[in-house]
Amino acid sequence: MSSDTRTSLNNALDAFAGFGLRVGGVVAGLGLAYLLYVIFGPKLAAMKSMKAADRQTLLQSVSWARAMLTWGGGLLILSACIRFFYEQTIGLILTLLGAALYFLAPGGLASLTMGSFAASTASNGKIDPAVELYQSIVHDLALVGLFCLVPGCLLLVRDVIWSICKRSRVRHQPLTEEEKTRAERLRKHRKLYEKCWDMSVCNERARRFCAAWQKRKPCWQIKAGCLCDETIMKQALLDRDREAGLPQQTPAVDTRPKVVLTAQQKKERCRNCTIFLEHQRQKFRIVTPTALVLVGGLYAVLYTRLYAWLYEFFERLDKFMSFLTYQKGHAESFASHGNTVTTLGMICLGIVLLSFTFRAVEWLIFDRHL
Repeated sequence: MSSDTRTSLNNALDAFAGFGLRVGGVVAGLGLAYLLYVIFGPKLAAMKSMKAADRQTLLQSVSWARAMLTWGGGLLILSACIRFFYEQTIGLILTLLGAALYFLAPGGLASLTMGSFAASTASNGKIDPAVELYQSIVHDLALVGLFCLVPGCLLLVRDVIWSICKRSRVRHQPLTEEEKTRAERLRKHRKLYEKCWDMSVCNERARRFCAAWQKRKPCWQIKAGCLCDETIMKQALLDRDREAGLPQQTPAVDTRPKVVLTAQQKKERCRNCTIFLEHQRQKFRIVTPTALVLVGGLYAVLYTRLYAWLYEFFERLDKFMSFLTYQKGHAESFASHGNTVTTLGMICLGIVLLSFTFRAVEWLIFDRHL
């Protein structure tokens, strides 16, 4: 296969994977959301008292949602395997997700529904239509889990084989001097929050002439350091030649006009420095779990009050929707399933709140450079 053909094939696969991730994610997400609404909402419990036309409409809509979940989930998983084929974490993620859906989803749904649809037969010996519909939905969720589990296990085995082969090659190949120096730096005791001169990227020889080391202030504060001042590196090279006994070369006179950077230019250059970026990553590793724990704790403290507000909001929304659809009766009332729906809403609200907290910390540190 020629290089042009291989490139065209890779581009086509990448385009297909991007399309599949977007379309499959939307289709599977909508189908899953509707099926969960049917399970935890009033529709399944009120199926016995429904009219024949309403029951047929519910069965048809559930059939469409099941098809959306199955085909959309399959397309999503296939596209993810194509897009992230060379990522060594995709196998583990698919395996864990597939195992959770295939082995834990049926029991988890049964516990959340308090076993109301766990029975397989009614008192007359016939299968309850609501139970049959519930079991078909659970079967499709387990099927999507199987879709994740099979390629996930294969990719996980591949990753293990790759790791073993990589380690065996590393053992037989001698390390270069640069690799030995890097390995020695990585073996040093690393601080949780380092100054610029404590980082492994800092050159030991250049540090002697660095103003940040002499003043004990980080280079991003004084806007001067080993990677942004060529004079420091020249002095370090001359010092190395002097210790090695090499003849000292007289530097040529530079007649070019000296470029004086403004404070804003220095700030932009500092933000692109590898030392500053490593410092921001260390700050991110410290701030992120702290912020998530604080937000989670605050959410736990205000959980009861938020639960009451959300319950009232859903109750008023249910009354408004009942008014629009002219539906009344205890089977369709919000009170019969209000606690389950509100609990699921609180779980979704907590996940969204933690996601926004994570994104806010990322924006403040990496975009605003705080």
